[in-house]
Amino acid sequence: MPDRAALRIGPRRVSYSELRTTADRWAGVLRSVHPEGEPRSIGILADRTFTGYVGILAGMCAGAAVVPLPPDLPADRLGELLRDHPMDALVTDPVCAAKVRELAGRAKLPPVFSPEVDASAWAGSDVAVLTGTGPVALTPRQQPSDIAYVLFTSGSTGRPKGVPIGHSNVLHFVTSVLDRYDFTEDDVFSQTFGLTFDLAFFDLFVTWACGGTLVYTHPAALARLPQFVAREQVTVWFSVPGAISLLRRSGALTAGSLPSLRWSLFCGEALLHEDAAAWQSAAANSTVENLYGPTELTIACSAHRWSPEDGHSGDHGIVPIGRLFPSHDAVLIDENGKPDPRQGELCVSGPQMFAGYLRSEDDEGRFLQSAGRLWYRTGDVVRRSDDAGLLYLGRTDHQTKIRGQRVEPAEIEHRLRALPGVTAAVVLAEGEGVARHLVAFCSGSSLDEALIDKQLRKALPPTLVPARYVLLDQLPVNDRGKTDRKALAAWPRPTSG
Repeated sequence: MPDRAALRIGPRRVSYSELRTTADRWAGVLRSVHPEGEPRSIGILADRTFTGYVGILAGMCAGAAVVPLPPDLPADRLGELLRDHPMDALVTDPVCAAKVRELAGRAKLPPVFSPEVDASAWAGSDVAVLTGTGPVALTPRQQPSDIAYVLFTSGSTGRPKGVPIGHSNVLHFVTSVLDRYDFTEDDVFSQTFGLTFDLAFFDLFVTWACGGTLVYTHPAALARLPQFVAREQVTVWFSVPGAISLLRRSGALTAGSLPSLRWSLFCGEALLHEDAAAWQSAAANSTVENLYGPTELTIACSAHRWSPEDGHSGDHGIVPIGRLFPSHDAVLIDENGKPDPRQGELCVSGPQMFAGYLRSEDDEGRFLQSAGRLWYRTGDVVRRSDDAGLLYLGRTDHQTKIRGQRVEPAEIEHRLRALPGVTAAVVLAEGEGVARHLVAFCSGSSLDEALIDKQLRKALPPTLVPARYVLLDQLPVNDRGKTDRKALAAWPRPTSG
């Protein structure tokens, strides 16, 4: 196994032996920043490069919590993060070296470790550069309760919330996944997620736990996905569902075009039944599963195995999120916080639930104390199904009221996607009081606003019919590949003449 490929980045092949010895050596350098050789927090400001991948492993081998930082975050915002959450060292790569130099002029930086950056890049800067070489014998330092990594999610106050995930959380997740799937050392895994997205930790931890090969997947690979999958002999695909709609629109997803895939896993946003069917047609030898889980519940905590014959398309054309992983339980609560046996906000308790945000004030309103247990409030509305487990209905923060009537945008979006030519749709509310109304953003080909409105009025009550339509070639997506609702909410409104 030491000579087997652990990672492929374009033409670069990294064996398990190189991965381990490099991580060990780098861990020794990172330990040197702490007087007792026990750093608590290592920042990773790197793209999906050799430094980024190995840096995460090295930080954990050093006994620290790793903190991936978004390379595309403005320098001022990165400086605020570093001030709010001090780190013992910062690992960076050639892609982000310029950003680090910029940061050095705005904030006090921890020592920087940049093993693949030429020393001349730091000449004349205020960056304190870590150097060091030589093998280091590892002594495991982590306890199950120690933090493995910290990710920052968007907060309602505009300040990101730090989510610390423990080693025990990760261990339960990896164990559950390996028990569920028959991954082997012969499997080749796609790697589509940025390192600040928790789903990237599925890629790293699960691939290396089963001895498989992780293949860097450039966003441009989607344009010629069948060729990429065939060339790299990918057997396990994992991405956000939005990748399917992009492929369908481009015509790149054709029947039988992905024969090497054994498993096709999707997570991060709602998986549409029609997208699952299209993918299954292309990956006929593959089992398609829809995974679900917020960052606070460690990557994913439930799954549903999709089948064209099972009939469980879920509500609004959304594939169910299925059943929780072993040792996890769910409670549903209504809008008043009272238990509801059939439908409500999903609250989950179990070994993958994090202990709380880095700032204790961010915990307010995110936990439920019930039946002698603590439950995490996901903000997702679900309905129980005897056959399919949990059916995803939408977000509590997407629900709204129009003239006193509760409106679930997912229902309207489902109706819109069923119309000829509409490939994607998002419905938002704007305005206040009696002026509050719905706006539908639709993408597709040869769309006719008047026809869409006419057909929608045949299927929905007046309150659920949007007052305005915005027709686009493609809905905007964020850096995680999800539909960017914030960008749509800021879309310019028409000026009255």
